[in-house]
Amino acid sequence: MNKLPVLLITTIFLILTGSLFAQKTLSLGPRLGVNFSSLVGDDANTDTQTGLVLGLTSTYSINEKTGLGVDLLYSREGAESKIGEINTHLDYIRIPVTFQYFFRGWEDDFRPKIYAGIVPGILVGAEVGGEDAKDQTNGFDLAGTLGLGFNYRLSEGARGVWLNTDLRYQRGFTSVPEADDFEIFNQTLQFSVGVAFGLDSQ
Repeated sequence: MNKLPVLLITTIFLILTGSLFAQKTLSLGPRLGVNFSSLVGDDANTDTQTGLVLGLTSTYSINEKTGLGVDLLYSREGAESKIGEINTHLDYIRIPVTFQYFFRGWEDDFRPKIYAGIVPGILVGAEVGGEDAKDQTNGFDLAGTLGLGFNYRLSEGARGVWLNTDLRYQRGFTSVPEADDFEIFNQTLQFSVGVAFGLDSQ
């Protein structure tokens, strides 16, 4: 695997989380969900595959209506083949970074939201037809995402607890195989639920 994408994505995550933890308006907690993923592009010919997504989610409130989301997630992606049993399983460590807009204020318990952002990913495993395919698969994936959802306050106070529910569409910009003669991209519809705990730097 090329070490440059790994160093880049690690640096981005450390810078973002370091600046977020210096703030008072931050919430952090676990996230769990399901991916409905497929591969699109040159002769992909695939069906949707269901996979697990889990990890940590955080939200920094820039002001009452906007925020920055940074997650650290394990994500099972890939696709089922329409021809035989040559299914593709792709395992990524992903760091979605999103700009979020909330339709209601801090005092409201129910806060609908929409968001958009980028989703860098590091490949940690790849199988095609039951065989290891990591050497033939791009070690770094960059995707864009659009989503909607809501945050619901479960408890009051400066260290409040929030239920975060999200539905997001994710489309890769980086071709999955390393081959130069064709291009195939990740495509994922993701539903997830998280519990975020408010942190107070004081």
